Amino acid sequence: MQFLISVLTLWRQRMLAAQAATVRKAVLALNAEQRRQTAEHTLSEIQAAARLPVPHRHGDVDSPLYQPWTHVAATAASRMGDRSVQLRQRSIALWLAVVYHETRCAKPPGLQAVHRQVLGLLRELKDHKVASPAEKTWYDAAA
Repeated sequence: MQFLISVLTLWRQRMLAAQAATVRKAVLALNAEQRRQTAEHTLSEIQAAARLPVPHRHGDVDSPLYQPWTHVAATAASRMGDRSVQLRQRSIALWLAVVYHETRCAKPPGLQAVHRQVLGLLRELKDHKVASPAEKTWYDAAA
C-alpha cells in the first residue's frame, strides 16, 4: 500500500509541477494592472478556501470526499491559454488557491517543491502590482 501511495504522490507532484510551469507563463504574460487584479483575486480565493473544512477542495462540488485531490487544479490549468483575460486571471487565482492549500502541509519533498513554486508565483504577482497613490505616499514616507 505504501508503494501505491508513493507512486500516486510522485504522479501528482509531476502533474502539479507541469501545471505550475503553465501558470508561470500565464502570469508572465499579464501586464502590471492585470497582475494587480489577479493578486487581489488570488488573495480572496485563498481566504475563501481557508474557511472551508477541507481547503484544497475549494471550487469542487461533485467529487467524492475520499479522493485526495480534485480536478479543479487541472481544469484551471487547462484554461490558461484561453483568449479571455478575465478567464485566465480567474483560472490563475483558483489554481494558486487550490494548490497552495493542497501542498501547504505536504511532507514529500516533491510536493514541498511545488509549494515553493506556488509561493514564488504569489510573490511574482505581489511584486509587480501597481501601487495606488496612497500606497506610494505611504512607501515614500516610510523610506
